[in-house]
Amino acid sequence: MNKIYNTAIIGGGASGLISGVELTRGENALSGEEVIILERNDRVGKKLIATGNGQGNLTNANLSGEFFHGDRAFINAFLEHAEIINLPKYLEDLGIPLCFDSQGRGYPLSKQASAVLDAIRAFLLSKGVKEQTGVTVERIEKSKGLFTIYTDGQEYFAKHVILSTGGNAGKQFGTDGKGYLIAEKLGHKKTALYPSLVQLKTQTDSIRSLKGLKETARVTCYADGKKVKSAVGDILFTDYGVSGNTVFSVSSGIADCKNAYLIVEFLPDLSFERVVEIIENRKKLKYIEEKDLLSGVLNKRVGQAVLKTAKSNSVKDIAYAIKNFRLSVTGSTGFNYAQVTRGGIKTDKIDKNTYQSTLVKDLYLTGEILDVDGDCGGYNLTFAFLSGIVAAKSVKEDL
Repeated sequence: MNKIYNTAIIGGGASGLISGVELTRGENALSGEEVIILERNDRVGKKLIATGNGQGNLTNANLSGEFFHGDRAFINAFLEHAEIINLPKYLEDLGIPLCFDSQGRGYPLSKQASAVLDAIRAFLLSKGVKEQTGVTVERIEKSKGLFTIYTDGQEYFAKHVILSTGGNAGKQFGTDGKGYLIAEKLGHKKTALYPSLVQLKTQTDSIRSLKGLKETARVTCYADGKKVKSAVGDILFTDYGVSGNTVFSVSSGIADCKNAYLIVEFLPDLSFERVVEIIENRKKLKYIEEKDLLSGVLNKRVGQAVLKTAKSNSVKDIAYAIKNFRLSVTGSTGFNYAQVTRGGIKTDKIDKNTYQSTLVKDLYLTGEILDVDGDCGGYNLTFAFLSGIVAAKSVKEDL
């Protein structure tokens, strides 16, 4: 019989890697030889090094339930874990000090996500944790207290399994939803899945001339006539619709909604009254052509596009068009371009205090495979890290 590991971690992403760290540090630490990480890619942490455009947006100082989606009781328990563990301190103890921007987003001081992976891997290497890459897990079975992990090449045996395979978003990182099938074969069920933190496809007739422009705006999404979510920041106009951090943020609110549309508010820092005043002053300058009325107020191309949507050439109608530039949402660019999966394995059969399956003893599920997702800004990595840490702590307590 092959070696029996104490714990096999399926998936070498953020959640799986940090589980390996926690298993081999602190009280009741396992020796590295008792832990194996099985990763389907040719290297671990592939998605981690891409986060935050390569800068590593690892967490956010502003943690509260409003930034997470899923079962509220499960999320509230997670937030309690966050208060106890103190993720920034945990990461600094691994040699990854953080800095925070004005929006609360936490980055490594180096602003290099690759440095985060290097620090975690250096710790795991120092403990002798085995990384087995290029391994695709097909299924997991349990018999007589022991898990057999069937892969495309060989079988592995473990007393505990931490399933951290990720979701269905970003297939270039190896997250193609196969983890759901593994969990389902063990009795778990998943919700419907939707791409989230993703570019949105919209009507393009009013924005064709804006392709390639990046503007600062407030973007608010509506579904079935109700306001769902709002964000202020960059919006990038494309040939298919819109992108940018505001779009990623609001897309999480309409992942599973129909009849959605966006209201883009240009000049978000100015009141409607101030915009009216500016336009009135521009109109007094008789030498300015009508088509250039908003030049110097907005980007020239944006101004011309806005004027075309105004109900009339009255000052108030033009100001309203600036503050209420509407785009109907026709879809998204899909899972291949999404950063996160909305939905996942239902949490009703997961112990919210340990992340252990209530169906299969000694099986733990962490990170994006679960039906928990967060807004743009480091929230999803926070959940990935903390769920991995909590699961590993539970494994050690069970020894």
